[in-house]
Amino acid sequence: MSREDFGEEGARPFAFFRAGARAEPGVANKPILVLEDVYKYFRVDQPTLRGVNLTVERGEFVFVTGPSGAGKSTLLQLIYRKHTVDDGRILFSGRDIARLTERSIPYLRRNLGIVFQDFKIIGHWTVFENVAIALEILSMPRRLVRARVAEALERVGLSGRGDALTDTLSGGEQQRVAVARAIVTEPALILADEPTGNLDPHLAIDVLTLFEEINATGTTVLFATHDHSLIAKRDHRLVSIDEGRVVESRRGLTTWAGGLHSVGG
Repeated sequence: MSREDFGEEGARPFAFFRAGARAEPGVANKPILVLEDVYKYFRVDQPTLRGVNLTVERGEFVFVTGPSGAGKSTLLQLIYRKHTVDDGRILFSGRDIARLTERSIPYLRRNLGIVFQDFKIIGHWTVFENVAIALEILSMPRRLVRARVAEALERVGLSGRGDALTDTLSGGEQQRVAVARAIVTEPALILADEPTGNLDPHLAIDVLTLFEEINATGTTVLFATHDHSLIAKRDHRLVSIDEGRVVESRRGLTTWAGGLHSVGG
């Protein structure tokens, strides 16, 4: 790590928590994420999230679902501090992220891998460049960057494609580049915001399977989607947001008591 990875007083403002067995001893037994009575308003008279309570353990795979506009993206954005809570608190590995200073927010985000529906990759860059940027901002040695990028590309099925321009790839391949960028720093938590929304059903299953393989290595995954057909294929824990409130099922739709109408489609 470079000097920039530490605060001015020589102590990191926010620890770097890694996935699975690499977790630091002090955080390994804590839930990775706790939401306590969280409210978020974009309109004074209508909360987007109201009284949300949710605990996510390390290593879980959780579907976050609900109709379009229900608050799925808002929930994820609160976790990576694009927005702040209006009431309640969010604890990431025991730290209240709403209390972080602006200087500390980049350190929070180094613990997170974020994948978006629209990929957010740079088309005129190579695959390697799009993935490597996540490590280069950490000032990692070039040799280590090359090794880590090669490993990430192999994990997402793009081994040997590092020199390809990303705008020459298919939509499914571009999403795999985005996933590789998200996992190359070995984050403790991945936030996937409608990552299959622009893909056909076959590719959507491929991408879901890729996230499951990443989860199997110890990385916690929050996978937001309104695709009922995708959710129905798996028995992962299911958290549904409807009108700002949360209902959940530990075993997906197989034990869903809230009714399929809340799951969207």
